[in-house]
Amino acid sequence: MKNLYDSFKAFVAVDMLDGEYKYSADEFGLQDAKKGIIFESFPPVLHLQLRRFEYDIQRDAMVKINDRHEFPFEIDLDEFLDASADRSQPWIYKLHGVLVHSGDLHGGRYFGLIKPDREARWLKFDDDSVTPVTDKEVLEENYGEEALSSMPPDLQRKQVRATKFSSAYVLVYIRESAIDEVLAPITVDDTPSHLVQMRT
Repeated sequence: MKNLYDSFKAFVAVDMLDGEYKYSADEFGLQDAKKGIIFESFPPVLHLQLRRFEYDIQRDAMVKINDRHEFPFEIDLDEFLDASADRSQPWIYKLHGVLVHSGDLHGGRYFGLIKPDREARWLKFDDDSVTPVTDKEVLEENYGEEALSSMPPDLQRKQVRATKFSSAYVLVYIRESAIDEVLAPITVDDTPSHLVQMRT
């Protein structure tokens, strides 16, 4: 899939089970059927894990998938919900967190990009440093790389060595109507007592 929208479309696509693939319905025998996923709702905070690691049967090893996969700052999930879903408020989600893996399967590191409230700038949390980042650093620099399949194998290997290999691994979206509640200011009452005692 090239982007998050296409991934959702593919995820809810209906497969027809007919012909030699008919569904076996016990005493009713083989039946034509539809197979698919139906979403009745989504949570206020939606965590989406992008499948960046998989087993490669030809290599007999786990590999990192660094293919380009675009994701937006905002996505409307209304069309992916069942017709009976509650639509009293829009199902628009805003991106507030990106977990990034940089490196390959055998080495690398993780860092986080977080937008801590509705108006704040994006921040990069990388070990013990926190720095502001641009929109480009949040999105484009973490989409992954374009496919190299059109290049000759020798050039592919050279290109792979030069590639940064940074790509988004987990996306955190918050439903727009719930942002103020989910990201409400933290008060002393929200802080566990043992942490309050450590500060005094």
